[in-house]
Amino acid sequence: MGIRRVVTGHDSTGKAIVVSDGEVPPGGRGPDSIWGADGPLTFPDAGGRPEFAGPLIPQPGGFHIIRIVFPPHFNPDDWADTTDPVRAAASAREQMAASVALVDDPNPPGTYGAPAGFTGLHATASMDCMMQVSGESVCVLEDAEIRLRPGDWLVLNGVVHAWRNDGDEDAALIGVVIGAEHKGAPRRG
Repeated sequence: MGIRRVVTGHDSTGKAIVVSDGEVPPGGRGPDSIWGADGPLTFPDAGGRPEFAGPLIPQPGGFHIIRIVFPPHFNPDDWADTTDPVRAAASAREQMAASVALVDDPNPPGTYGAPAGFTGLHATASMDCMMQVSGESVCVLEDAEIRLRPGDWLVLNGVVHAWRNDGDEDAALIGVVIGAEHKGAPRRG
């Protein structure tokens, strides 16, 4: 299903106008990018697209509005050979790092154990405010799982996490990703 995005701005007299009304290009395997900026905005403006380097995490103080859909039975473990948890976690981290700026993690792969979805465990320099729109998602933490149902909100404050969908239907979330400073994941003892 496409996403309609209507953008407003100001004309030369300061009057509110519709600048654009169209579909958001699909995000492919990643999230759909609704709107984002790498820093604070200043108004009035013409409603043009703000500077945003992307692809997912904005600069500190910036924001990114996204929609992400996990297909039925999505589990990052399915992408890896989980008979070797250390190798699987390292491989998944390399794949994610190619498209997402991950936080430095001094802990060797496998440190977090092997909960379902463990190969997707990562942290980003962001606060992610996510709302479950349809289906159900599971946010996997190091020692806990949070099941989200439609209408539930989750605020991820730069923590190590992964996502899973245990259901038979797509699990869709919308959210605002806010860029932050992050000092790196703490070393585990």
